[in-house]
Amino acid sequence: MSNKNLLSGRDKELQELAEQYESAMSAKQPFYLDADDLADLADWYGTRKNYDKALEIAEYGLKLHPDSTALMIEYAYLHLDSGKRAKAREIIENLPDTYSPEAKVVRAHLLLSEGKLDDAEQLLDTIEDKEDLANVIDVSYMYLDMGYPDKALAWLNPVKEEYADEEAYIAVVADCYYGKGMIEEAIPLYNQLIDQNPYSAPYWFGLARCHFEDLNFDQAIDACDYALVGDDEFTDAYVMKGHCFYQLGNEDAALECYQKAERMHGLAPEFVYTYIGLCKVSKGEWEEGYENLEKAIQTNEAEETPAPTLPSLYANAGLCLSKMKKKRKAHQYCKKAQKLEPKDPEAYLIEGRMYVEEGDYEKGIKQWAKALNCAPSADTWNEIGMHSMEIGYLDYAKIAFERVCELEPEFEGINEKLTVLYMTLHDKENFIKYNQKCTRPFDLKELEKMQAMMENEDREDLAVYMQNIIKALQ
Repeated sequence: MSNKNLLSGRDKELQELAEQYESAMSAKQPFYLDADDLADLADWYGTRKNYDKALEIAEYGLKLHPDSTALMIEYAYLHLDSGKRAKAREIIENLPDTYSPEAKVVRAHLLLSEGKLDDAEQLLDTIEDKEDLANVIDVSYMYLDMGYPDKALAWLNPVKEEYADEEAYIAVVADCYYGKGMIEEAIPLYNQLIDQNPYSAPYWFGLARCHFEDLNFDQAIDACDYALVGDDEFTDAYVMKGHCFYQLGNEDAALECYQKAERMHGLAPEFVYTYIGLCKVSKGEWEEGYENLEKAIQTNEAEETPAPTLPSLYANAGLCLSKMKKKRKAHQYCKKAQKLEPKDPEAYLIEGRMYVEEGDYEKGIKQWAKALNCAPSADTWNEIGMHSMEIGYLDYAKIAFERVCELEPEFEGINEKLTVLYMTLHDKENFIKYNQKCTRPFDLKELEKMQAMMENEDREDLAVYMQNIIKALQ
């Protein structure tokens, strides 16, 4: 948990209350707090993604204080955060106090979740004291959580002069700037907050998110580590560190962070299965890839509303099955993916590759044509080129990459891919043409050495070697 000796104010109090509550529950002893403290404690667990514990505390509190509006509002928020809108609506409709600002904000949150923006705005307009800092912050975070940072700022800007030095005000403004993509404006505010509260995990995490958006992954990791000094169970920091390590190419460190977040309820198990599965696929470790993707598929299939990633899981599991010589099931999985998301090119791209590897070039190219029909872009042609190159279908890789170059001459890495490809195909003229366009062109000695090494490679090994060269060039 948090190192409470480093915390201050309400953060330290809530840490201590959490320890007292868990100790009392373990000893099966009674535990009493007033309704507001229990609502804050439930929220404390909720912000740490421990929804089971948060719900447990809210329900425990409502047994002690059945008429508490604060507890019922927190109970409603927990259900909204868990996607249980019907239950949240039932709770909100039975609030003892329906006219308080807090009650209006949670009702507006429900309306926004139902797509009723105008109704939500009309309701919020009935809040009498629109300059009260607590009301401003509640409304602003409600808008921010629902993806409306501009509307949050519309509540914040009129009270700027009055509250510009208030920590809570600065925090919500920083989060709004981040939500709007105004990273340069957000970073100094997070630094200001950290100066005021050096061990606040949320402030360090806010700074980490900004560094991540600026592609400063090492700085983002450092900020996450500082967040974890104050709260070593701050799951969002582990998730963010995982994303950073992944971007830096350190898949093992990323997995370690994701697994820590999963153990703390910050990530669903299927996310970790998916991550491991796709990493294994990228390395050509087909059986382990399939094993993990299948676990993610089964978890998703058990849900009432499957995740949007399910078609991709089917398609990549199909590729693994194809490599495992289970062709019939492989194509069945691709067909499932195409049925679930007929306008997504990924399953057509993968099944096209599978057909080509089976020697049925006509069917393979037809599948790729379907992918292009879904997304006639340079990205799709690049994917076709990469699939073709990975399986040694170099003539079609040439067609695909040349098409990328026509559509987007500045497409990242395209000159490097065409340089290596034409070198492999012994096309000197085109090799020279694209080599000159590379950021780091080959010199002749490198070229002679690589051509000699390539002579004895089979086509699939050659494709792997080509990819390594491209990575080195970039």
